Amino acid sequence: MITRRRFIVGSTTALAASTIGFNLLMAKPSDNSAVSVQLPADALDNIHPVNLKCEYLNNPEGVDIVNPRFYWQLASTETDQYQTRYQLLVASSPATLNRNMGDIFDSGIVSSDSNTHVVYQGEPLQAATNYYWKVRVWDKNQQVSAWSESAQFSTGLFTEQDWQDAQWVAWKTQQDWETNWWQRKAIEEQTHQISLPSYFGARMSLWERSLFHYANPYDPSPLVRKEFSATKTIKSAKAFIAGIGYHELYLNGEKVGDHVLDPGWTNYARSILYVTHDVTDLVKQGKNAVGVMLGRGNYGLLANDHWGFWKKGGYIGQPKLKCLIKVIYADNSEQIVVSDLSWKVTGGPVTYDCPHMGEIYDATQEVDGWSDIGLDDSNWDPVQPAPAPGGKLKSQLCEPIRVVQTSRPVKIKNKGKRWGQWGDAGTNLAGWLRLKVNAPKGTRILVYFGEKENAMDLDQPGGLQQMAYIAKGEPGEIAECRFSYKGFRYFIIHGHDKPLTVDDIEICQVNSDVASVGTFLSSDESLNAIHQITDKAMISNLHSIPTDCPHREKNGWLGDAVTGLEMGMANYDLAALTTKFIHDIFDAQHPKHGGLPNFVPSRGYGRGVSSLWGSACVYLPYYMYCYYGDTRLIEQYWRAMLHFAQSVWAITEIEGKPGLLKDRLSDWSSPFGNKPDEGEEVYATMNFYRVLSCLAEMGAVIGKQHDVAALAQQQTKLKDAVYKHCFDPQTITFKGVDTDEYRQGPNALALFTDIVKPEHREQVLKGLIHDIKVSRDNHIYGGIFTGHALWELLPNEGYSSLAYQVAVNDSYPSYGYMLKNGATTLWEHWPDKSSHIHYFMGFVDNFFHRHLAGINFDTKTPGFKHILFKPKFIEEIEFAKASYRSIHGEITAGWQRTNNGDIEYSVTIPTNCSAQVLLASGTRSLTSGSHKLTIKHSDLIASNLFFSDLLASDL
Repeated sequence: MITRRRFIVGSTTALAASTIGFNLLMAKPSDNSAVSVQLPADALDNIHPVNLKCEYLNNPEGVDIVNPRFYWQLASTETDQYQTRYQLLVASSPATLNRNMGDIFDSGIVSSDSNTHVVYQGEPLQAATNYYWKVRVWDKNQQVSAWSESAQFSTGLFTEQDWQDAQWVAWKTQQDWETNWWQRKAIEEQTHQISLPSYFGARMSLWERSLFHYANPYDPSPLVRKEFSATKTIKSAKAFIAGIGYHELYLNGEKVGDHVLDPGWTNYARSILYVTHDVTDLVKQGKNAVGVMLGRGNYGLLANDHWGFWKKGGYIGQPKLKCLIKVIYADNSEQIVVSDLSWKVTGGPVTYDCPHMGEIYDATQEVDGWSDIGLDDSNWDPVQPAPAPGGKLKSQLCEPIRVVQTSRPVKIKNKGKRWGQWGDAGTNLAGWLRLKVNAPKGTRILVYFGEKENAMDLDQPGGLQQMAYIAKGEPGEIAECRFSYKGFRYFIIHGHDKPLTVDDIEICQVNSDVASVGTFLSSDESLNAIHQITDKAMISNLHSIPTDCPHREKNGWLGDAVTGLEMGMANYDLAALTTKFIHDIFDAQHPKHGGLPNFVPSRGYGRGVSSLWGSACVYLPYYMYCYYGDTRLIEQYWRAMLHFAQSVWAITEIEGKPGLLKDRLSDWSSPFGNKPDEGEEVYATMNFYRVLSCLAEMGAVIGKQHDVAALAQQQTKLKDAVYKHCFDPQTITFKGVDTDEYRQGPNALALFTDIVKPEHREQVLKGLIHDIKVSRDNHIYGGIFTGHALWELLPNEGYSSLAYQVAVNDSYPSYGYMLKNGATTLWEHWPDKSSHIHYFMGFVDNFFHRHLAGINFDTKTPGFKHILFKPKFIEEIEFAKASYRSIHGEITAGWQRTNNGDIEYSVTIPTNCSAQVLLASGTRSLTSGSHKLTIKHSDLIASNLFFSDLLASDL
């Protein structure tokens, strides 16, 4: 079992059973007892369903799950209110639903308090169809609510047959494309004159690369079009499009939707995402034109980087398209338009595009009206049949990438024609510029992006990030990226001779459009600043997958997700995106030995077995269970998770040292180096012990008792190996196999993973605290696995004040050191080098949410259906508060110190949920609504509720 072992000095069991000190918790409803999800203005009921979702999304398009799940939250003006029954209707039309009829599905009255993960159990859903649904509930007094507002979802295309006659089409024949591709790549490898991004190669501009004279330039981005006629009055229309690597869809000259960088990245040999759009308002009776602009993305990666992704990925190909448009007329007849060999294609104005390097947009090559009716396309080429990429077509059931925010630079400085015009966005972010161009036709404008600037140039970790634009010399020109995003703060604009002002430039923040669900604020500005740079690092790395960084690699490194993504879930609604990423992980699993690459989607690198990085395949389903109560992923991938665990044993167990595991990576970003000298074995073995604990907990949830028993036996073997090879019985400390020097990491993980024997726990903890507090002068000295363990361990063991001192320390290595040196997002390493936008050290934010404010899930009743409030009232700050919009509704928790030294702790619990407040003085059970608890200053001292740390003399 994974347990939050010690949230105070003393055991959880003792606290839960305690009746001492309830007089300290003087609970009373606050003046406003309503939860934050408010009733509709015209509601007369005591409880009402609101915020309806399907598969974690609001009114999703293209649901291709045959039994989708429904969710709703509950609003009430009363405390202690909950659902006892529900009735859910699914209808084929709004009119039918308005008559309170579910002609597709009527659940009947179901006795249940479930308002999440309610599975559709009606007749099989039809492909490409709109459905409408609503729900009503009964409260604790068996009083029925009014029906909710209606919600809707549309289905996608479930099978290949649903795509009817749609074909994969491309610009070139496969033979012509392959011949050109491989000839050019062969020349590039021999000459080394093109290296994109240039990790170790010469820094060449886009112009130099695109005009490289040893080979013909790559084809520009294709423009594909087709005209069709809609002969009757239109009732509805849907477009289903898979355009890879990226695409933009247009109808009658207008771009469809506001998505960018569609579709999300996958391993195209295993899965390809298609996007569904409701285009009813764009298709008109009479003539219509559909146009698609295709980009290479990660499917046609041009970068000759040192990873060799372009040749190792296993799915490289030219941009291609598969599309189906379904038009339903008022008489319910249908018309289907599909991609086939009647479509036309030509080269577009995007003459170069690469996710790593950037893109060139030549406005002089624009084709006016290319996606509208009436264009003379007689000189366009017919499309060619293209081989399918190999993967299964699946609907994109996660939030799309969008331009989510725009701002102006904080400054722009013209350094003359030679040095260009230098700009500062004011903060690191992921995205691009939107530039007003005022230049003669043919002017070549080049923009460089970077995280840091120096006197001569920008520091760009890993390689150049660029955007190039060739002006057409017309008023109102805008230069903007389409098929690549950048990680940057600073930029330099070359070639635009006329001086620019901040009003000529928009900074576009681009990321998966996930909702912000978490907040934190305290009386300490350093803590607030750390929270802010953590939050920014997370959102800057969400682009259909959680990436390591938005500039150098843009890869879904699994170790980053292991240590950082739980923090992301506390701040953003990551349910749908994490579900997609879990599918990506198992798409990459080796079918024979069960191992996983170190990042996904895999492009051929790191296809070994890592118990550290690969453990994301267990931790992410576990996080989804804890945060959202999701068991479907556990059931779907249970055998695959066990297969991974078997691969760890089979491949990484060290010969002659039974139970001890090796690994390719280690405690990354440690002050001792990315592979610190204590070796990777102790981290791999201890982490795997925790992996098996998570597996056992999930297995028990889905009734896999036989597997759970086997996992316990494997844990015994791991513990024996750790004690034999990594434990010093003389000093009662854990160590690596390669050094006898004391390291925090092995001792922190021994405690965090619970691999330490009970009789050694106190002494190991004492030594660890001494090293942090005395030997290291209030510093955590370790990498991502050490930090991930310690930021949970310290407050759980009663050392919240020490955790605070570590957090605000501004000497190296620390978060305060980053802030003192100008960080606006988390760095990759403790020293100021390499990437400035990495999220994997964001685990410090868990300390803010879970421990200072005290908002915790309960694994026995997951998804925050039952909330555990475990605040830490440290003396160093005056207040701390946080909020989390859970799947059930808004949770808030905050405390502040009054003038007389008392603590007032206020919490809000969503309707249909319950909670416990756990303090050293006892446990208080609470029902839904808002509550305020007052703890007297005298009782704080008597009960040690300040969680005073051990004195140095006690160590």
